[in-house]
Amino acid sequence: MAKRGVVSKKSLKDKDTRPVRWRKYPHLFLIVCEDKKTEPYYFERFINKFPEETVFLRAVGTGMSSLGVVEQSLIEKNKLAEESNKSVDEVWTVFDKDDAEKSFGNTERFKNAFKKAQELKHKVAYSNEVFELWLLLHLTNVPVERPIPRIEIYNNINNTIKESVKYKDFEYEHGNTNVVDIIAEIGNEEKAIQRAQDLLKSHNETPPIDANPSTTVHILIKRLRELIIYYSFTPE
Repeated sequence: MAKRGVVSKKSLKDKDTRPVRWRKYPHLFLIVCEDKKTEPYYFERFINKFPEETVFLRAVGTGMSSLGVVEQSLIEKNKLAEESNKSVDEVWTVFDKDDAEKSFGNTERFKNAFKKAQELKHKVAYSNEVFELWLLLHLTNVPVERPIPRIEIYNNINNTIKESVKYKDFEYEHGNTNVVDIIAEIGNEEKAIQRAQDLLKSHNETPPIDANPSTTVHILIKRLRELIIYYSFTPE
């Protein structure tokens, strides 16, 4: 296989200030997230991992919960399609279970989010209970024997990062994107993927709303990695 190109070293800022040459991009990839800050920031880190003008990746934060995220994904898809005058190749929705099981209405909205995504042919990367579970899996194993509340996940992220001498004074603050940069530095994505897969296997066919702890963010990450490899190389 011959190398198609090298990954661009240009900053996100440089890319954003240049006009987008849409016709050059063979693949448009849209990620619509529940969270407005941490999740889009996490996925935007992948932009510069693609060879230049191969995959156009846009990550959008909504501040909405499950069903709202999926409904907004159609709006964002249409917006990107109109802007580029091209079809959007993949749409992923990223949302959490949060406290959906605590009320009938929220439970139904969470379940309907999956149904709506299937209708739209948009893919789902969910987390039970929160996205930060995926971040924690970069650092350590998570037991599957009992449900894990979000505060415990936040505390585990905080305490595990502080085990590093460099970050002994770290204090986790929900919504602060610095945790993404730190985990990228000291965490292990391959182990996170394996740990996420193990959690899913342990839950077997348990519905997502009952499968605490679990996440399918790793499936989205594997897809991004697959595209990075594909567009970095082409058949001789």
